[in-house]
Amino acid sequence: MQSGITLLGYALLGLIQQKPASGYDLRKIFAETPMGTFSDSPGAIYPALLRLEQRKLIQGTIEAGSGLRQRKLLRLTVAGHAELKTWLSAPITQDDLSHRSNELMLRFAFLDHMLGEAATLRFLRSLEAELRIYVPGLQAFLKSHGPKMPISGRLALESGVLGYEAQLRWASRAVSVYEQKIKAK
Repeated sequence: MQSGITLLGYALLGLIQQKPASGYDLRKIFAETPMGTFSDSPGAIYPALLRLEQRKLIQGTIEAGSGLRQRKLLRLTVAGHAELKTWLSAPITQDDLSHRSNELMLRFAFLDHMLGEAATLRFLRSLEAELRIYVPGLQAFLKSHGPKMPISGRLALESGVLGYEAQLRWASRAVSVYEQKIKAK
């Protein structure tokens, strides 16, 4: 992420792109869904929103709320849409697989809504291709180094290899699902 936007920032941009929301609305999403892995802390979410607003990626408009309360409804700006599109469209690298798998799944979660099925299929094909290169390397490393490792280290490595093998099976299945859906149109 060369843009200086954190993963939480991209999560916020993606959610706001799907539906304009207040800071409170976003906190509820993070608190009540698996998005909580990014944070549901007001001490993280509100400063992240402020940084996005300062960078002119989102803007808020004050709207009447229930009772006397007003709320600030946040929307993506043109620059915010462009930034999100650039992040979603970034090529997948081996480094992404080894260090940013959560980011890849976050990108995938927002792709269809933002860029459409064809772009999502391209992403999945790229992910599958990178995994087809990455997994055999991990398997070879386990085969050659595993027997020399302490049992806990070997088992931890096996867990990682099994996880990447499962991700490859999932990516292949997801490609098939999107190909069938696009073909049916």
